[in-house]
Amino acid sequence: MSRETGHARRTGFTLIELLVVIAIIAILAAILFPVFAQARQKARQATALSNMKQIALAALMYAQDNDETYPLTMETDQTHIPTTIGHWAIQNYQAAIEPYIRMGRGIGNKRNVWFDPSDPDRDQPAMWGSFLANGFITGVVCPMAKIAAPANTVYATLRADRWQAVTGVTPPAPLPSDQSDPFWHSVYFDMCLDPWETENDTSSPYHYTKSRAVPPCSLFPQEPGCGNWDSVIAKTRYADATLFSFADGHVKAGRFAQTWRNPTDSDWDLF
Repeated sequence: MSRETGHARRTGFTLIELLVVIAIIAILAAILFPVFAQARQKARQATALSNMKQIALAALMYAQDNDETYPLTMETDQTHIPTTIGHWAIQNYQAAIEPYIRMGRGIGNKRNVWFDPSDPDRDQPAMWGSFLANGFITGVVCPMAKIAAPANTVYATLRADRWQAVTGVTPPAPLPSDQSDPFWHSVYFDMCLDPWETENDTSSPYHYTKSRAVPPCSLFPQEPGCGNWDSVIAKTRYADATLFSFADGHVKAGRFAQTWRNPTDSDWDLF
């Protein structure tokens, strides 16, 4: 009988080979996961910008069909100051431009045009949308002719995260069925930026009737009369930038600071 020679054939991997494969997979994952995350964030940003564009264009079409005046998100109270009137203001605003969008209102559909897919508050039951409108355009009666440079005037931007903490209002659970409940009339439903001074001083250059935004203290802390109205904006959600729609209907991503040239000249003013 002949004698077998040589070594037996190996049928598995050695521990060293397995560790090398695992190390390669880990390196590839570390390289690719951030790329996938960035691609996903870019896709969400594109969706949010598209939604903002649809809303801005719908507001333009509404204005053209209604004496060239934009839809309102606030009302003027007895002291002649624009004020939030709660859930019904949002319902009326969204209903006003719904014929031009045909996607329903925000509180009923959390995946429609009223939301940014990266909004961490989107799925809260009472949340109405992800975008805040410029009060000079929707907080007071604003004819289209009043906006001197529509391509350089912000129409809307992103609402801040953690909206409950920002407004100091916690939605009841379950949501109240009584329409007279104070919650439905609270600042939780303020979808309008108020870039004017709050003292109702008609002599102030930043009175709401002057259509000039109060310089934010976050950018101009030494400026007399600076304000904090911008604290309700999500400024760094997308690569340290926020999103803007403009009165002519175009949209872009950018930094809040880029909308200001100096304390008395910004993209929030109407002139």
